[in-house]
This record gives sequence, C-alpha cells and structure tokens, in this order.
Amino acid sequence: MFIRYLKAVARLVQWGSLAVVVCTAASSSAQNIHISHCLGSCPGSAATANNEIVVRHLFAASINSGNGLADWVAYRVVEAALGVASLLPRVWRVDNLLLTESPYLRLTENARVINQPDSSGRADQSYRINSLIIDARNNGRLVPMSSFAGTPFWPDLNYLSNLAALPSALREGSWSRLDQAINELAARSGELFVLSGPLHLIQEPLKARGRPELAQPSAYFKLVANQSSHVAFIFNNDLPQHAHYCDQLSSLSEVEQLSGLQLFPDMQDSSTIELAAALHCTSYRDF
Repeated sequence: MFIRYLKAVARLVQWGSLAVVVCTAASSSAQNIHISHCLGSCPGSAATANNEIVVRHLFAASINSGNGLADWVAYRVVEAALGVASLLPRVWRVDNLLLTESPYLRLTENARVINQPDSSGRADQSYRINSLIIDARNNGRLVPMSSFAGTPFWPDLNYLSNLAALPSALREGSWSRLDQAINELAARSGELFVLSGPLHLIQEPLKARGRPELAQPSAYFKLVANQSSHVAFIFNNDLPQHAHYCDQLSSLSEVEQLSGLQLFPDMQDSSTIELAAALHCTSYRDF
C-alpha cells in the first residue's frame, strides 16, 4: 500500500499537481512562487496583480479578474504525454478552483450560447457535473489535447480556464499545425515549455480588458522555449486557415509590448534561429 502511495505521489509531481513551491519571501507582502509548467518565472505584470492563478496537472493559467478569461496559459510538452486526441470527449466544465466567474456562464442569446445539459438518469452523470455545451466554431483550447492525450489527466483541458475565443480558421489552421510541430520536436529533442494567450488592442492597457468591446482579442501569441532558447509567434485573429505558422514569427519584445506581460524574464531578448528551424521554419531568418 505504501509503495503504491509513493508511486501515485511521483506521478502527481511529474504532471504538476504538487508544482507550487513557495520560496523565501521577497518582501513582507510578496513571495516567489515556482510553478513547474513555467520555465523560470511565470508571466506577470502590475496589471495582472489581481488575477487568479489556477494550477492544474497539465497547465497553469492566469484568469483576468475583469473578464474571467485567461490572460496566459503555461504548459510543458514531453514525449511521454503525447497521444491521439481525436476520440477524447470535449465536454466543457466549470473550473471550481476559481472564484472569478467565466463569461460563458453569463451568455444567453448570441453566437456563443451555452446550455447546461440535463444529466439526470444518465449512467455517466457523476462524470458530467458542471459540463457545458459551447459553440465550437469560434472557441477552442489554448492548451491542446494532442500534447497530453497520453496522460490520465487530459480532462483538465476541458476546464473553462483553458477556453479562449479562437476563431475556427485559426484554430484548425496554422495554430494547430504549430502545436503539431511542437509535439514532434518534443518527441525528438525533449521537453518544451509553451506560453500562450490573447493580445488585445495595442492602445489598451491590460487592466481595461474587462470591458465588453475587448472581449474578442485581436490576436494570440504562442512562445516556445527550451532551457537555452525561445521563439515567438503572433497570430492575427482573422488569419486564414491556409496561412503558414512560420509566417507568424515575431519576437519576445513585441509580444511583451502587446500583452503588457513580462515573459521569460531570465532569458535574453532575442529569438533563436536554431529553435525556429527545429520547428520547420528553416527558410525564415529575419525575425
């Protein structure tokens, strides 16, 4: 029994459920918190000081206190976690670790209407508590199912804390193809760390994001890193499905400017050609 317990704890540590470690306090009101889903420090800024940070087995997310959506998600891709996700159930669930209410619980009559299914009398009702039906045309997961289909914790990716207003053309096009390239590289070369999130209007500070007119992001970012290098991508909201993800290469400084976040603070502000090439962007040198 004790041996089985130790093995269970080891699995939990691997996937991050015991990932939050509080270190020495930087001041009387602040602490350094290390989360295994983030490479070094997790993103932050003064404007996100009131956000809720939720840490699940497979990802960490910073939930905006104004609009109830993720300002960023962080996750770690390793070969052992990869799998085939095509048959996994996509059943959205309320993230009961959060105090901030998701805006999807307040929608009534628009293109993104949700319905709470009646699970009474169903044999699987105990597994469908807080499940939600959400229009999939312009909504998707920031953390992809395919990166974690090989773990028993993949249902974490159905929490609303992982939901974003991703247009279908983007989600099914270059965004998804970059996810596939990341998975392939992790299988070849080892772990990769990814940060992803929305980008709103350049002129608007992060603290204004609770306003209704900013609910639809103008773009999304994805940063990929290993222990020594990183590469950044920015995807416009209206990107056509056939667009190539390599055409969306950007820089860490540009993503930080547009997001208002401090990302990978321990790294130098320069993209790495070798990592971009490893993601099959071999002909893209000017970024």
